[in-house]
This record gives sequence, C-alpha cells and structure tokens, in this order.
Amino acid sequence: MSTSTTAGSASLGNALVDIFLAPRALFSALPTHRRWTWIALGLLVLFQMASVYVFFGPMSADWLVEQQLASADIPANQMAQAKATMLQVAPYTAHIGAAMGVVATVLISALVALVLFAGERVLVPSRQSYGQWYAVTIWAQMPMILSAAGLIVLSLLSASPDQPLSVANWASLNELVLGLPIGDAWYAWTEAFSLFFFWTIALIAIAARTAQSVAWPRALLLGSLPYLLSFGIWAIFV
Repeated sequence: MSTSTTAGSASLGNALVDIFLAPRALFSALPTHRRWTWIALGLLVLFQMASVYVFFGPMSADWLVEQQLASADIPANQMAQAKATMLQVAPYTAHIGAAMGVVATVLISALVALVLFAGERVLVPSRQSYGQWYAVTIWAQMPMILSAAGLIVLSLLSASPDQPLSVANWASLNELVLGLPIGDAWYAWTEAFSLFFFWTIALIAIAARTAQSVAWPRALLLGSLPYLLSFGIWAIFV
C-alpha cells in the first residue's frame, strides 16, 4: 500500500494519536496492522452511541416530540394522531438512534470505501484493494470522535436536558456558519454537512499520498469524491 519512507506508527496507542497529529505514520503502518482498524471502528461506534444516549436519554418525551413535530411536514388534521404515535416511540429514541448510528457507520463507510476504490482507478495511479480503502475510510472518520465528544460536553454543560435537536449537529455548516431557520430549503442539507468532513477529506488525501506519490489536487479530489457525489446529488433536489 505504501511507498512512503515515513516511519509507521509503532503501536495501537501511537496510531490513535498519530491519526490526529501524524497521519502519514498511521497510514504507513496500516497495511501490516489490519486489526487496528477494528479497534478504530469500535471507538467510533462507542463514542457515537455515548453521545446519543447522553443527548437524548435525559430529554423529556413531550419536548422531544414537540421538536420533531416542529420540523415535520404533517397536515394539521393528522397532527394529533402523529403526536400520539410519536409520544409512544419517544422513550426509545436513544436506543433507536444508537442502533441506527451503528448501522449507518458501517454501511456508509462501506459505500465511501467503494467510491474511493473506484475513484482511485480514475484519478491516481495506485491500486489499493477495497479492504485497504475501507480501513482508510474508518481511520479518516476518527475526527468524528471529537464531534461526538463535543456533543457529550454540550449536553452535560446544558442547564436543561431539553435542548433543541439542532444541538446534535453542533459542528454542521448551518449551526456554525449559516444559521438557517427550520423550513428553509437548505436547512436539512446544511445541518447534515459537518465541518469535520473537511478533516476527513484531508486524511483521505494524505492516505492516497502515503500510498504513492500523488499531487495534492488529485488526492484532495479523491478525498472529496464521496461528499461531492452524496451532497451534490442531494443539492440537485433541494
């Protein structure tokens, strides 16, 4: 995978630090330490689950349903029935959210790896396996641990457990930059786009450059490809 002379991470502990401070070292060592990727995936899942439980767990059912209804497009004559149904589900929101987060992490990572696997064959000369790109994808998402940790801190410091649901997307383009209101055509798009994605893109580019000498523009384009496809297609239908 790697033709770089950069010294690889010496241990799992080093790898968990290197992904943030010296990612080339991690990506240089990754081909010979495949088990590390499963640890990284486990940490991603654990932090995401913890953030969901800390955020949604203490939230009152009435508040949660009010927030959900405020952003839902439900006819007035169906509002009462929808509220009753949502109140029944509300106590299980944290469990459902945590489970969906695990499934989404695994499946989305698989799709991103597939895009990178295919994109590499067009944009750069290296030819890594799908499994190698899946490992890169998992490690490139490690900054999302900081996003989850941020949500945990915000939840614990909040004066009330009943917070706006938008707080869950505290690192999104909308929350940190645009401030679009609910109902705006671009609200969902900008809420879903986390600024941590730029860090992930950079890490994928570094992984590509670690595997083989690749110009930064091509490496960054490869790293951006999954987001250009997903958010680009979404933008067409906004």
